[in-house]
Amino acid sequence: YRIHNEVLLDRSFDFSTEFIGKTFLFYFLIYFINRLDFFNRYKNLENELNQAKGQLLRNQLHPHFLFNAFNSLYSMSLKNSPDTPNTILKLSGMMRYLTDDSTNKRVKLTQELKFIEEYIAIEKIRFGDQATIKLSINGIAEGKNIEPLLLITLVENAFKHGFYINHQDAFVSINITCKNHIILFKVENSILDKQHFNITNRKGKGIESLKKRLALSYPKKHNLVLQHNNNIYSANLEINLG
Repeated sequence: YRIHNEVLLDRSFDFSTEFIGKTFLFYFLIYFINRLDFFNRYKNLENELNQAKGQLLRNQLHPHFLFNAFNSLYSMSLKNSPDTPNTILKLSGMMRYLTDDSTNKRVKLTQELKFIEEYIAIEKIRFGDQATIKLSINGIAEGKNIEPLLLITLVENAFKHGFYINHQDAFVSINITCKNHIILFKVENSILDKQHFNITNRKGKGIESLKKRLALSYPKKHNLVLQHNNNIYSANLEINLG
């Protein structure tokens, strides 16, 4: 630092440290802004990846659902059932939900429950009036949103295993309770001795896919308990939709 050809070492040191400090602060701010931008892009990329995974897992349901639905229609056609046209109409509405609404990240809970009701209605037609199939919905579902096609996996499994053979003791019971932002979904079905599978078979792609979707969409906001007691298989799912 020079004044009138005189070099002042103490002022030069002060000037140097001030310059270095400001330079360091400037580059630190640039580094911080760049890291913040990278973090935001990383989070956006992670969210997009999770959405893609969720959509892929949802799409796995479509072929399985169609296979079961057409099996039901085939069974009804063999019996020349007069309910076949009405069943096709219901299936058409369900297909619209599968192809249009299920592509959204969230759907209205009322839509999801209506889809389940129509699915059960088709199964009731398929197995006849004598089949023990119960559905109970309690609480207020309006104003709540949910991941689409999340609950139907447990319903499909119940019919797959509960009505594997047409037996008088076969049953499926579904109880849905909506309380505040909590939904309690309980499914029970019979396990008949004449069936040639064991309980470990239940841990198939459907349940594993459901667990992955729950982990992606409702981390630390869900609880799934699967039990097998006294020839009854039960699935209890609790989800915090808030």
